[in-house]
Order: sequence, then structure tokens, then C-alpha cells
Amino acid sequence: MKILIKAVCAMLLSGVILPALALPLHKIEGKCVQPKDFNKNQKNVILKAFRYGAKSGFGYTMAAIAWKESCAGEYRVNFADPSAGIYHAHIPGIIKKHKQKDSNFMRNMVGELLMRDDDFASQTALDELNYWQKVRNGNWYEVIKSYNKGFSWEKDKERNKMAQEYFEDVFARVKALQEYMPRFNPAAARAAKKDYAIDFLKNTRLQTQNLEIQNAMRETQEANKDKNTKNTNSLKQKENFVILEE
Repeated sequence: MKILIKAVCAMLLSGVILPALALPLHKIEGKCVQPKDFNKNQKNVILKAFRYGAKSGFGYTMAAIAWKESCAGEYRVNFADPSAGIYHAHIPGIIKKHKQKDSNFMRNMVGELLMRDDDFASQTALDELNYWQKVRNGNWYEVIKSYNKGFSWEKDKERNKMAQEYFEDVFARVKALQEYMPRFNPAAARAAKKDYAIDFLKNTRLQTQNLEIQNAMRETQEANKDKNTKNTNSLKQKENFVILEE
């Protein structure tokens, strides 16, 4: 028996047995990809999220959040938060919202529900967005930061930084999806006549264009000012120059 134990220990130390215990992580890695590389399941998840949110003006928002949080349905649980579903809804928050007793069993049940039922997960995300839409008076920028960090980002510098990074990530995904959705499903894209994220994007572009125009006008004015100053100095030099006659 001692000889057998020694032999097993030797095999463990030499790495003979270790390969059999290795986690096959390659089966789940590399699925957070750009829309053009979505697999069939990811396309279905994005379309479902888009359609669910479109009726309330959050089509692109919900699609972007689903893409960010779960890689469009590929990673549906985060034990660290804990959160679950295609939008990674915060499990303790949902339990509190529905006035249930928080317990390990209840967390498991809610987590399983979020992962199995995309409609429930979508309605949960939409309810949250609609709530912040009212609280933030339609300011989409603040809606997204609040969706991520609630009220806390207003008073905490670090949480504000995290909420800002979250917003920037979602905003970048909205821009990518704006190009992707009309090609992927033109009918769904056309149906989203009112979309808060796209309105924000348009306003941002207009503001950027206005700033560019203002900067260009300012540069032109400064250039003209410098030119006029040079001309004035040149005239003064001519006036001060005295031609000596014989």
C-alpha cells in the first residue's frame, strides 16, 4: 500500500496525472467578439434584446448591455457580484425588489430564473432603465451611469469613474450596433423609430460639429487678427521711415 501511495505521489509531482485534471477552458473562451463574428445564438440574443427594448426607446441600449454584460448570452452568470442572465442583473437587488427573503436558496433560484428565462431578464433590465429614465429626466448619459451604479456615482469619486467607464463602453457598443443592426435585421432596425441612445448619439455628433465649427471660426479670427497686426506694424514702419533727399 505504501508503495502504491508513493507511486501516485511521484506521478502527481512529475505531472503525469495533471493533464487529465486540466480545465477545458478553451471551450468557453474567446466568445466576446464583434457583431460581425457573432454565432447563431449570440445573434438571437442581440435581436431579442433589441426588440424587447425597442418598444420603449431602449432597443440599442439593451442590445449593447446584453453584449457587454454576457457577451450576448455566452456568459450568463457572475458569482462575484452575484449577477445572472443576459444582462447580468444583480441578484440581491432583484430579491429585494420582489420583497423576498434573501437566502442562499433564493439567490440560486433567482439566478437560475434569470439564466433560463430571457423574457424575465429583459423585463427586469427594462424596468431598471425606465426607472432611471424618469429619475434622470431623460438624460441618457446619466441613465446608463445610474443603471450601473445607482445614485452612488454622484458622491463617490471611484464609483463615478467606474460608472463613466461603463457608460463609455456601452456607448461604443451602441455605435457599433447602429452599423450592424440595419444589415443584420433591417425590419427590426426600421421598427425602432424612437431610440434614446441614437438620439444621444445624434446630439453628440451635432455638438461635436458645432465645436469644430466654433474652433475653425476662432482659428480664422485669430489668423485674421495676426494678419491685421502685421499689416498695421508694416504701415507704422513705413511711416517712420524717412527718405533723405539730396
